[in-house]
Amino acid sequence: MLDIKICNPLLRIPLSLIIDDSCPVINKAYYWIQQRHDWRIRHRPNTQPSGWEVHYNKLSSMPNTIPADFTAKWGEWCGEQGIKGKFSIVPFPAGIGRVDRGFKGFPEDELEKWLQVAKEVIWNNFDLTPEMLTHTHVVDLDTWQLTEAWEQGEWVDPPVDKLTEYITAAMQLLKNVGIPCEGVTSPGAFGKQKEEAYSRAILDAALHVNNNPRPFYFLWLIHDQLPDVPIWQVEKDKGRAIASIVSCAGDWFGATGYDTANADLFITEDLESGRLPVVLAAERPCVLVGHWPCFYVNDEIGFQVLKIVKQRLDAYDPDGTKTIWMKNSEIGHYWMARRLSNVQPIPTDRQAEQTIHIETQFPTTNFTLSTDTVANRIQVNGLDLKQVQSRRDFRSGTYLTGAGKTYFAFELNQGQTTIFLLQ
Repeated sequence: MLDIKICNPLLRIPLSLIIDDSCPVINKAYYWIQQRHDWRIRHRPNTQPSGWEVHYNKLSSMPNTIPADFTAKWGEWCGEQGIKGKFSIVPFPAGIGRVDRGFKGFPEDELEKWLQVAKEVIWNNFDLTPEMLTHTHVVDLDTWQLTEAWEQGEWVDPPVDKLTEYITAAMQLLKNVGIPCEGVTSPGAFGKQKEEAYSRAILDAALHVNNNPRPFYFLWLIHDQLPDVPIWQVEKDKGRAIASIVSCAGDWFGATGYDTANADLFITEDLESGRLPVVLAAERPCVLVGHWPCFYVNDEIGFQVLKIVKQRLDAYDPDGTKTIWMKNSEIGHYWMARRLSNVQPIPTDRQAEQTIHIETQFPTTNFTLSTDTVANRIQVNGLDLKQVQSRRDFRSGTYLTGAGKTYFAFELNQGQTTIFLLQ
């Protein structure tokens, strides 16, 4: 019987860059620190600051805004470099203003410019997601006033009966400005203690707001284990599921702009140490995460680190045959197809001809299979794939042979796919 394996897309390891805490107009770190300090003084006056609040004494030198012009510069550089990933848009950041209504105290045209950059520059290479509503205080949706609860505090263990409505509101604000989001980002550990209910609420909200049956969410950072892509809430016959995109490394770009910023923690100059080589060697999705403030604050320290990390990743893969930059949604869709598609060899009396049948409700791009035979011709749904001679040229619609195996890649469509291999 033919031995069939589902490989990484185009035999390459997914790379992806997650940007958290990005907001229209404002610097979320500035307001988070300010609001958390004020909250602690009201509720826990005898405690010491923790987390980002330790930088309260830097507020006088920290900008409260990150301009649209910088966002464009950053996004254009990422586009030139081929970097892809996920970029948050907090829709009611720190309660300062709704993305669909404006920000009091800031120029009206700055929000318009920022949204234009997000749609025309960032969105080309990054999924856009809400990071719930404020990333600070929980919002009372009846009044749209801030409560004393915190999204990444009390709502780490959220009230299940309010989750879907809350996530729906976040998605709807983005849709109101022409951005149907591909998934969501958890502000801090929002939802972590009730992940089953949380993932269900995200999927229900995605279906309701954007008719999206296959969203993703970002919640987990794993530093000491190999990452995976967990798939939740599978309804196989309906083609519904949600992917958990897991970051493999900490934010060593600088977070607020005043935290750890060290490219060597990602990958050292000799390309042998740091977190990323371990994950790459295991051929697992290599998802980096950085918080938006650090890329602008403190002389763009995070942007400087990103440029070094990108140079080193390019040196690790000089001919582009080991890695591939992907959006979070693309990783999610690929792993859904990988786990939830039925791939079966069909018995045949003809030894020189093999047939593979695939049935799936989970389409994806660059779907890549390998077999333990050497084929001279491959057809996918009656269309011939082109043979190539090197991994550098291996793309969707081609096949490659070597060491007694055949590798082939194609666009996996919803429904049935029939593949013929002729030896």
